[in-house]
Amino acid sequence: MKRSHQIFFLSTLVVGISIVYNSYGNSMNLDVVKARNAAAAFPGLKAMVVGGTSGIGESIAMRLAQAQFDVIIVGRNENRGNAVVQAMQAKNPNGKYTFLPLDAQYIKNIQGLANKFTQLDRLVLTQGIATIQGRTETSEGLDQKMALHFYSRMAFIQEFLPLLRTSQHNPKVLSVLSGGIHSPYAKFQEDPELKENYSLQNAADAAGFYNDLMLDAFSKDPANQAIAFGHSAPGFVATNWGTEMPWAIRMLLRPAKLFAKSKEDCGEFMSDFLLQPTPTTGFHPIDQYGEATKTTKSHTPEAVEFIQQHTTSTIDRILSQ
Repeated sequence: MKRSHQIFFLSTLVVGISIVYNSYGNSMNLDVVKARNAAAAFPGLKAMVVGGTSGIGESIAMRLAQAQFDVIIVGRNENRGNAVVQAMQAKNPNGKYTFLPLDAQYIKNIQGLANKFTQLDRLVLTQGIATIQGRTETSEGLDQKMALHFYSRMAFIQEFLPLLRTSQHNPKVLSVLSGGIHSPYAKFQEDPELKENYSLQNAADAAGFYNDLMLDAFSKDPANQAIAFGHSAPGFVATNWGTEMPWAIRMLLRPAKLFAKSKEDCGEFMSDFLLQPTPTTGFHPIDQYGEATKTTKSHTPEAVEFIQQHTTSTIDRILSQ
């Protein structure tokens, strides 16, 4: 057997074992979460799901509609957006559902959005991209992955915090990316935007690490003491994730998805934080089953302060251009 084939076989075997193990844990936990949230009902409350036109974002939007939230989904694909709105309406005919067209990779698109709404009780951020491209700058000077996985998410939070603060119904923010499973990005102080140290691993670690740090920073602001901030990792989910990947990688993922949890099950796990009465404040890293997990050892007060200053100044710089 050729060495390249051996590597491919071993990689597939490792992925397969991991997925089967996780699917076993999935079946053990899913019934508990479903039972816990079976009677959850929030008529009159409003949620926004960014990236809600497909995949995990769509499944969370559908679960929130089942719980009688009014839901705004944000995304680029109008046809998909309208289809999800119709599906939510069928699930709960009494709810109010809308699609907001927006390309979330651009920070300036987010500015002023809150002026269109008078209420928001839950903000869910799932926007993202799965490619193996190198550093690819947007017209605003940010790497595309970092813009979607981190900067635009924080811009959404910053934009809607005033509305969330007025909610009397346990307002919550959830960023779905890599809570508890990423490593720290070691050069975050030297090169926070990965202009000199870009790699796929660094981009993934930086986005996850920065989500932890900045959500923690938001939670420590006395003005946000009534808001709970969560950062979750969805695990391996059978969605269309990876459609931008090369053919060989897509072929590797296809059989593995047979053992992945469905996007509906993922939506149930990810929505647990949003449906439960607790927590009511603070920052909470969350694993793929909706349970509490840990941050990295590099998650220090100094790191929180640095990323808070960097993120705020970066967003302000872009908005002032």
